[in-house]
Amino acid sequence: MKNMENTIFFGNGINRLSENHVTWNDLLDIIKGVDKFENGQLPNTMVYERIFLEKHSPNRTEKKDEIDIKNVIANGLREQGTNEALKKLALLPVTNYITTNYDYALEKTLNISPIKLSTEDTYSLRRKRKYESNNCTKFLWNIHGEIDNPKSIMLGLDHYCGSVSKIDAYVKGKYSHKINGAGVLVKPMLEKLMDGSFCHTSWVDLFFSSNVHILGFSLDYSETDIWWLLNKRARFSSESTINNQIYFYTHEINHEKRELLEAFSVSVIIINMIDNDFMNMYFSAIKTMQANFD
Repeated sequence: MKNMENTIFFGNGINRLSENHVTWNDLLDIIKGVDKFENGQLPNTMVYERIFLEKHSPNRTEKKDEIDIKNVIANGLREQGTNEALKKLALLPVTNYITTNYDYALEKTLNISPIKLSTEDTYSLRRKRKYESNNCTKFLWNIHGEIDNPKSIMLGLDHYCGSVSKIDAYVKGKYSHKINGAGVLVKPMLEKLMDGSFCHTSWVDLFFSSNVHILGFSLDYSETDIWWLLNKRARFSSESTINNQIYFYTHEINHEKRELLEAFSVSVIIINMIDNDFMNMYFSAIKTMQANFD
């Protein structure tokens, strides 16, 4: 479908281009404290659960509350800076930016004070920040939480599963929220697909109403919320016409994962990387992305 809006979905890969970036291993080691252990093949969600449960064990004389652990994460990411790839993303003719990052590196790039539009405390179905200038209006959706509200930072299996339940309720039309004190129930996604009445109460609508370009995000199998949503979208294609496209840009991917994404109706775009130059790889990806804009 022509003239469809485009949405940028970016992950921590973009942040790694910044000089002062903090790696996940660094953050996990910080919250482990003296209780070091090897992560091995454990996904980050499980590493976090082990850290939390061991720090909250009834055998410990000094227990660590979860909010204390998340505050460490928030403080560790507060100085996350911008970079040239983020600047290029910010200049694109795009209104909506979705990120799994908790920081505001894109906000620093825009250099505009945000209007905070979410009233959510723990989950991030509606969490967004609005940036207005003379030239345009942009929205940033921190779908895994944000550092200004550490309780919302989504790290462990418990939080991920709770988030999936919220997304499931939203897609089924069983999710309600308040506008000016009055309760509002969203329509089921299938109805929105049939009549085009996307309310954009949540970033979830963008996965059905706009072309989504995923960049700097490995889409690890522990990202259950995104996999669940991609799967649901693919299943809906047998019941309704899906007009938007999902693009996944990467410099490398194994055969099995690529075929899985294609089964989920995701277009995998391979970007060549020369001499391990990630910055130029992202520049090439952004150029390719623009060519895919309607």
